Amino acid sequence: MGATLDPRKAHLVRQHGDIIAIYTWVNDERALVLIPAHRKPGSPWFVVCESAAYRYDNPHYLAKQARKAAEVIGMDETQAAWFKIASIIIEGLGDLIRMPSAPEKELMSASIGHMEIREDGELMTGRDIVLEKDEPEYA
Repeated sequence: MGATLDPRKAHLVRQHGDIIAIYTWVNDERALVLIPAHRKPGSPWFVVCESAAYRYDNPHYLAKQARKAAEVIGMDETQAAWFKIASIIIEGLGDLIRMPSAPEKELMSASIGHMEIREDGELMTGRDIVLEKDEPEYA
């Protein structure tokens, strides 16, 4: 199954030296995405989904995943790198679970019409009709 990810719609981005932490949505689920700051085209990303966030409470699981993340994003596989990744994940879990459950809808800048509700000829309410922008999908 492919993943839908648009980093341009990130909720939050933090740079931790040579690692960038992107708080965004992957397949409509909140996620923390770790990428190298100096990324080569096509290099993989490491994703921590909200549904798996509770697992990172286990120090053994956290250590194993930090080691895997270093391998995936092409960092030196040293204890210092693993500790740095583990720290970024642990410190970021609070932000991950507090971010909105979905990104705000993006609307086209131009309206395609206007809608009004009237009662006995008097305007009660009205608003412009706008379309949502198409979202790219990455598989």
